[in-house]
Amino acid sequence: MELSINISGQASNQRDENLRKWKAESFVPQIPRDDDPKKMMDEKLYNYAEEDKFDELFGELRRVSSAELSSIIYTQVSPSGNSLLHVSASNGSKHVTELLLQHFPLLMVRKNFHDDTTLHLAAGAGQLGTTTVLINKAKGHGGASDFPNFLEMKNDRGNTALHDAVINGHDILAHSLVSESLKLSYSENNERKSPLYLAVENSDEKMLTTLMDTIRDDVIYLIS
Repeated sequence: MELSINISGQASNQRDENLRKWKAESFVPQIPRDDDPKKMMDEKLYNYAEEDKFDELFGELRRVSSAELSSIIYTQVSPSGNSLLHVSASNGSKHVTELLLQHFPLLMVRKNFHDDTTLHLAAGAGQLGTTTVLINKAKGHGGASDFPNFLEMKNDRGNTALHDAVINGHDILAHSLVSESLKLSYSENNERKSPLYLAVENSDEKMLTTLMDTIRDDVIYLIS
């Protein structure tokens, strides 16, 4: 038992050391043009992002040229148009998400073929860890007005990330999003439905309570 604990601890320490190493690295891809054609993502890289294998993923990225790196990061996508960051965020791959955001922050606002941002997919999948990583990165990226805009971005159905969290019943994640912006609760999608409306429509009492309590607490804070 003691040997097993020691081996596990050593593996964890090595993983932490590798993470620090990749955070200290520098990647300089060529910035793509908006009209660059999309290409199918390499399955191996997709799996690395999905499974949070950051050491393997960034080892591959380190070995390619600047032009090829740009292709992998900005033009290679899954069949749904998802970037590596979409894949990592929606699967809860926290370390890959952190590293991709650090080295390639433009991915944060990239959309797939349904206009979903990485935040949409993370919220819809109930991935609180990567949602938090995305929110924290957005707060420190760009001007003060950029953060609310990031939270309020809509997909082709007019849904914000909060809509997707509500639709899929992720109340804790919904609380996290509403805590950042009360406006999200009232934002209407293409069907003129707000997250609050959807919670009522779905008879999701827990979700409705979460949204209403968050709104009430914020109002009380502002008044006091």
